[in-house]
Amino acid sequence: MTPTDDTRARLELVASNDKPMGRGETQRSAVRAVQAALADLNSSYMLPVEADGFYGARTATAVEAFQRDYGLFADGVVGKQTIVQLDAIYSTAVNREPIGISVHIGVDRLDAGHYGESFPLSSCVNDARGMAALAGALGYRATIFENENATVANFSAFMRYAAVNLFAGDTLLFTFSGHGSQIPDTGSDAEADGLDETFCFHDRMLVDDQFYALVAELQQGVRVIGVFDSCHSGTAAKKIGSLGVEQDRRQRRAERLDQMEKAATAYEESFRSVVSGGEAYSAVPLTEEELRSQLEEDLPPAPAADGADLAPLAPLAVGEGLEVLADLYADGTTGKGKLLDSLTGIYDKSQDLYDSVRDAAGPKEQAELQATMITLSACNDAQTTPAGSVYSLFTYNIITAWNRGGFTGNYRQFYQALLDRSRADATPVLTTYGRGAENLIYVRPFST
Repeated sequence: MTPTDDTRARLELVASNDKPMGRGETQRSAVRAVQAALADLNSSYMLPVEADGFYGARTATAVEAFQRDYGLFADGVVGKQTIVQLDAIYSTAVNREPIGISVHIGVDRLDAGHYGESFPLSSCVNDARGMAALAGALGYRATIFENENATVANFSAFMRYAAVNLFAGDTLLFTFSGHGSQIPDTGSDAEADGLDETFCFHDRMLVDDQFYALVAELQQGVRVIGVFDSCHSGTAAKKIGSLGVEQDRRQRRAERLDQMEKAATAYEESFRSVVSGGEAYSAVPLTEEELRSQLEEDLPPAPAADGADLAPLAPLAVGEGLEVLADLYADGTTGKGKLLDSLTGIYDKSQDLYDSVRDAAGPKEQAELQATMITLSACNDAQTTPAGSVYSLFTYNIITAWNRGGFTGNYRQFYQALLDRSRADATPVLTTYGRGAENLIYVRPFST
């Protein structure tokens, strides 16, 4: 329907909030336009035959229901927020360039009131800032939540904004760096190990069921990219199959590195003190320029320009002695693990809260995603991953393998590069979710 000049003028007044539209509205064609949009969007709001141009109680009820569903102030009056929301939904009928938005969570300290203590780390806020810089260079509109602002409520609000404002062809990039944990699985997804994985946000843990439910709200055709730098993060988005490498190759690599680590144990403490100069690592996040400076000083050899056959970190294999020293150096420049295990009693203390969160997720944890999602995790569910003095190990490997955009391969090749750089006790995991999402492993990482 092509609006008349009078209708367009009236809707423009609504959009500017100069004159909202409510009961008793006299511009019937403008009312009919709103009614028709609501009826087309969802027949539970109103039926097409009810689009009669009269703004009475029935129309006010329909508007109020729409406002509640889209997180707006539900007053039954069509003002700026409501008309802009309708316009955003129907603007997809017009040619529109796909967009990318990203959210980056960095948690160096937790709320001691909930967790019992703050469990400080030194690199997670830096990780969030580093990944936000990577995303910004690719054209994403980046949002960062750090420490006290890195709450489940803030992240949930961001995801619900994405659910309303992202459409087919758009991309959402989510990165998390902080502690990870596991709690007993009491949901309906029946994970094989009997545990749910969690992200430790500042205020409380976000359970994998709840994260999956938030992703399930995204519209069809939206692409989601997740980067999880936390312990037990292999299936932190939910228990679904993941891509790995051949088991015998992984086992041989793990055994070789395990032997090297055991050989280094006797020298670890003395070498650590030499590397660190006996100084404690600062818990103050670095600025972007300081992060860049640290990387300039400590980058490993650059990957091949075509993204293929990436060289592993620290190629010092002049003999077993130097391999041992290389492992010691890696240990010395990484900090404590990001593990919060069940022994801390966090779940026991707040069991009612976490069980109610999973109950609220309900059937959404079993829903088939309309969006497609691919995730890179620092380690599998049974492993832990270390923080660091500047970047955490996994984020450091991602940023260096990315090589300031010089990597041009696909996710499978990128995953292999991360695997080659990883430690035996922290094996990265690449996972896809949603119908047809397995095709994402053949596209360039982080692309919109």
